[in-house]
Order: sequence, then C-alpha cells, then structure tokens
Amino acid sequence: MRFFVQVVIALGVLTFTHGTYAQSFKACQGMFPKNDVPKATSSSDVDLCKFANDRAIFAIRYNTSRKIPEWAAHKLSPEDLHNLTKRKRPRFFPDKNVNQALSALDKSYVRSGFSRGHIVPAYDMSWNADAYRATFNLTNVVPQKQSFNAGTWLGLEKTFRKLVQQKNRPLWVISGVYGQVAKTPTIGTAPHSPVVPKCFYKIIIAQGETNQTYKVLAALFAWNNFQKQKKWRESITTLAQVNKRTGIDFLTNVAVENTHDAAFWGVPLPHNIGDCQ
Repeated sequence: MRFFVQVVIALGVLTFTHGTYAQSFKACQGMFPKNDVPKATSSSDVDLCKFANDRAIFAIRYNTSRKIPEWAAHKLSPEDLHNLTKRKRPRFFPDKNVNQALSALDKSYVRSGFSRGHIVPAYDMSWNADAYRATFNLTNVVPQKQSFNAGTWLGLEKTFRKLVQQKNRPLWVISGVYGQVAKTPTIGTAPHSPVVPKCFYKIIIAQGETNQTYKVLAALFAWNNFQKQKKWRESITTLAQVNKRTGIDFLTNVAVENTHDAAFWGVPLPHNIGDCQ
C-alpha cells in the first residue's frame, strides 16, 4: 500500500473520495509561457493535463460546480501545424478523470439550443488521432450558440493557426469563459447541468524577438456575438482587461509588453476595446 501511494504521488495524481482527480500541471507546464500557471480561484477547480502518445498536449482547469472548464491552455508549433488534417469526428465522451456526477453529459446538450463548443479546438490537435480525440472530452466543452461558435470564435481560432505559420514559431493560447447567461443560466438536467457562459476570451502569446519579453493578443466576446468570422478584430482587448473581468491573474510572472503591438499581430487595437461583463 505504501508503495502504491508513493507511485500515485510521484505521478502527481491524488484520488479523492468524490471521484475527481486533482492532477498536477507539472507535466503540462510547457502549455504556459515560462511555466506560469495561474492560481486556482475556486475550490471546485480541478486541473487536468491531457496526453496523447505520452506527450502532454493541453491543460484544462475544469470547474466541477459549473460543469464546464474555466479555461484551457495549449501550444501549437509549426511542425504540428504542418501535420494538421481533416479527421472523422468522434462522439463526445465523459472525462474518465472526473466523476460523472460532477460533469455534464453528452445528452445535456440534446435539444438545448446550444452546441458543444470546444475550448481547445479539435483541429489544433488533428496532427495526431489520439490528440484529436482528446478534445472531445466533455471537460473541454461549453454551451455555445452555433452562430458564435462558427462565427467570431472560429475566426480567431483560424487566425491563431495563421499566426503560427506566419511567425514560424510556437505560439501559446489560453481560451476560457466566465459569467452566466441570465435568460438561460444552465442546460440539461441536474446534476449534469453545465452553466451557459456569458463571456468568452482568448489570450494568444508569442515570445518577443529578444526572447526576454512576450507579446499578447487578447480578445473578449459576449456569448451572443453572432458576427462573421473576420469581425473578431472588433473584440480585441488588453490582457489587463481579461484579468480584470475574469478575476484571474494570467501571465503575472511573465515579462509581457505593455502595449498592443499592432505591427507584429497585423491588426490594430480598436478604439473601444473588446469587453464583456
């Protein structure tokens, strides 16, 4: 028994009686610039490090009370980008690292009026079949209106991949949600009722030319932003605004440039920055 406990601790996985697993992000530190993992803000948060072929591929901070991820982080390299391909979509499935009672179910979304919206895009992981399938864990899903999912949200997902190609370097992205839609606060049937998030955000991070500082492209969206894909540019915001709205201190130990680098990202900061509250 003592040997078993030592092995479990060494793997960074502790089993709790309610059936969730608190996984250390130690193996997923590469998903964060300078290994800067944000501090948890809720006792309901569970950290999940996802793997494919013994390789860490993305990190999820999942909230067992809200039944949705708070945010997820991943990194995309030019090498992986080169191997992205169209794959057959699997069914969404329960995450084995979260007790079913603390998770949404696939049927929670049936006839709800909301799509199963990926936080880590499936296509970003399509360089490998197992990595692609991992994005269909229900811990990587939030309720999204399809008009938003296939609109401005998809537009920024595509832009992230284009930036990896243009810059020819690995880029990081943190994608998350906060708030709750008042009109339809949850879907499904308790206890498998995921919250319908009101606000969505992405933080794209690139290492600067000096390798000492980092550049950030951030965007904030409302859940009912049903504009065309290219309109994501109107939702560009600042890292400080994302931190303020989410209550999470992202990149606090990273030397982030204070101003939005319009020349680097190829898009200006709008006069009225993106916001959602």
